[in-house]
Amino acid sequence: MEDPLAEWVARAQKGDRAAFEELVKRTHRRVYNLAYHFLSNEQEAEDLTQEVYLRAWRALPDFRGDAQFSTWLYRITLNTAMNYQRTLRTQEQAAGAAETLAHFDAPLPDPAAAAATRDRNARLWATVRRLAQRYRVVLALFYQHELSYAEIAEVLGLPIGTVKAQLNRARRALAALWREENGDDGS
Repeated sequence: MEDPLAEWVARAQKGDRAAFEELVKRTHRRVYNLAYHFLSNEQEAEDLTQEVYLRAWRALPDFRGDAQFSTWLYRITLNTAMNYQRTLRTQEQAAGAAETLAHFDAPLPDPAAAAATRDRNARLWATVRRLAQRYRVVLALFYQHELSYAEIAEVLGLPIGTVKAQLNRARRALAALWREENGDDGS
C-alpha cells in the first residue's frame, strides 16, 4: 500500500522542517488520541505527543519506509506511553483522570440526537478506559484510528492471530462491562 505521507517523509528526512511540520499537522490528532487512551489526562497526553514528535524527528533519518509513516509513528507513541507509565509507577505518582474523551465530532442535523450520541460515546469510551490496557489499545487502534489487523499487528509487534484474539476478547469484555454498568446491550 502506498504511504500517503511518503512525499512529506522524504522531504523531512532531508532536513526540511516545513515538511515535518506538515507531517505533524496531518497526524497530530491521532497521535494525541492514542496518547490520551494511555494516560486519560489531556495535559499529559499533549506533553507525551510533543515528546513523540521530538523522538520521531530524531529517528526520522533511520526510518526505512518498511511500514507506513503513521504505523511507525504509532509504534513510537506506544513505546513512549509505556515508558512514561513505567516512570510514573516507579515514582508512585497517580495520573489524573480526565473524564472527557477526545473524539471526532461530526455535526448532526438534530441537536438533541447529536447530544445523545456524544453522551453515549463519552460513556462508551469511559467504559473502554476501565478495561485492561491491552484491550484499550487494540480497541482504540481498530475503531478510533481505523487500522487494519495487519497494521495493528505491526504497531504492537504481535502476530495477526493474536491481534484478532485480543480484539475479540476486548469486545466481549467491553460488552460485559457495558451491560453491568448500563443494563443494556450497548446499542
